[in-house]
Amino acid sequence: MKIDIIGAVGSGKTTLAHRIAEKFNIPCYEQDNIVWMRTSKGDVRRPDDEIENMFINILTSDNWVIEGSPRKLLKKRYEYSEYIIFLDTNSLLRLYRILRRWIRQRIGKESYNTKPTLRFLWMNIKWHFEFNNEKKMLMLELLQCGVRYKRFTNGRDAIDFCYSTYKRKCGS
Repeated sequence: MKIDIIGAVGSGKTTLAHRIAEKFNIPCYEQDNIVWMRTSKGDVRRPDDEIENMFINILTSDNWVIEGSPRKLLKKRYEYSEYIIFLDTNSLLRLYRILRRWIRQRIGKESYNTKPTLRFLWMNIKWHFEFNNEKKMLMLELLQCGVRYKRFTNGRDAIDFCYSTYKRKCGS
């Protein structure tokens, strides 16, 4: 099982990826944790060759689910994926989730990788709108992946697809 989950910030990619990984007992990778080294002094971007090596090691393994926003550097993952799930949730819902997550992280109710500063909130909102502007181009690119490309507007339908598809493949 090799599933790539992509979408905008706040779309539910991480939640969906962890649910799939738990259900099928496979490794789950968050793209940001491949790109960034998490240190006590903040995030440090790994060199491109290190990111590429880590990514190739993951992609050539037997089973995985990867989640993240599409990045030019990491699009090689499409070649290795059995399915590319585009989690295309409603824009207003994503904005709500961005704000809710930031507040919950600020008050200590939710863990975080990157410190929830006002600057980081602003960056998430900026990324949200950039994604909206680039979405049509992304969808055209994903269409090139043929039947491996699946678009869902909510995580529930995406997880149902994975359960039914892999249940059939496993003969369960």
